[in-house]
Amino acid sequence: MWKSEHKLNRLESTRLIGPMVDNHWAQLREAKSKGEKIAWASGPSFMYPYAIGMKCHFMAGYASYCAGRHAADRILEIAEADGELRDTCSYHRLHMGMSAAVREGHEVREDVILPMPDLMISGRFCTEQSHYNESLYRRHGIRHVGIEHPSPRKEEDFPRIEAYLVRQINEILIPTLEDVCGKPFDYEKFSEIMWVLKKACLVRNECWEFFKKKPLPWTLWDYAVSLAPVIYLMGKPETVPYYEKVRDELAERVEKNIPAIGPDGEKYRIMWDGWIPWAFLSRFLGKLLSRGAAPVCGRYPWEFFPNPEFIDPEIDPIRNFVQVWYSGMRLFYHDSPYGAEEIFSEMIEDYSIDGIIMFSSKTCRLWNRGQLDLLSIMEKKYGIPSIIIEGDMIDSTMISDAQIDTRLEALFEMIDGRRKRSNHSR
Repeated sequence: MWKSEHKLNRLESTRLIGPMVDNHWAQLREAKSKGEKIAWASGPSFMYPYAIGMKCHFMAGYASYCAGRHAADRILEIAEADGELRDTCSYHRLHMGMSAAVREGHEVREDVILPMPDLMISGRFCTEQSHYNESLYRRHGIRHVGIEHPSPRKEEDFPRIEAYLVRQINEILIPTLEDVCGKPFDYEKFSEIMWVLKKACLVRNECWEFFKKKPLPWTLWDYAVSLAPVIYLMGKPETVPYYEKVRDELAERVEKNIPAIGPDGEKYRIMWDGWIPWAFLSRFLGKLLSRGAAPVCGRYPWEFFPNPEFIDPEIDPIRNFVQVWYSGMRLFYHDSPYGAEEIFSEMIEDYSIDGIIMFSSKTCRLWNRGQLDLLSIMEKKYGIPSIIIEGDMIDSTMISDAQIDTRLEALFEMIDGRRKRSNHSR
């Protein structure tokens, strides 16, 4: 382990996230115990149950929550014992492990228990989502709806895909929700959720701008743990005050020149691309911190509602949300080799990036598309050194400290070499 005098000045306001997400999952368990209908959701589909009054789980949100509390490994073991293959999506395996624990009565920590749903809604943009629905139906008879989210290859694809998605929601998803809950879908409530989301995301974008500051007042890890208010806590009134507190603390740090990495700020500004390693945040940050490096920006946490100004549910709330998800977010387009070069270039230029770490998930092939091509393009265009670290978001058996240390050492040596060459050429 590298020795260093660098220390992390954690943003105090982010400590509010823990109680917020604890309360969210506690309410889900409480609703089930009272006999209320609950839903599980993956992809951009959880806000629809919210609008009709159902408590709803969100696949990626629960996975990050469970992993962050170091409870994922036990549930993944149950999944493997139940026949799940280790090279399938760890988020999928986590949920199948939980369903097996409920079915077979395996002991699981009480604070991460996930009650079985009355309805499964899958926003399918990868093959694992189909397996997810199928497995839950086959093993538990859970009613399910699959909403297809095709990946665009070019911008001209957006209108056609958006129209297709709106039809699925209006003709399949909403009628199913009404049938399960026995009441009409509340379009006014859906609009309210969208308005709160807009307010929260506008303030969140103000927070993002602080990544341009030198020294850096917070890290990408702080931003990542702050995803919950615009993902599975969407529309709840406490989300806006949360981001206001974060923004105000960041402004105070800039005014008082308090860096995220003490005592003098970051030595290396790193772009972290790919999944956030939820179970290993402190582990990775410790390795970066020991060399004075800070994760500054990345596509994954930024791409959730980067253009909230497009939100206007007074027009047609369903159509507007779909347009925000596709045209406004550019999600799936920026995550493919066809559209990622643009956002990579913007981040390198706008955030003074010294190097790139590409986190390649061993169990999520969708997010690994075009990684080598992108790094090659950025190196040729900007001379930015980069590495790929292989691992997983929540499965500890797929994380190798030796690999991480060796590749980080190589990255920092390349950055130092580039700086020396640049100084000699002046």
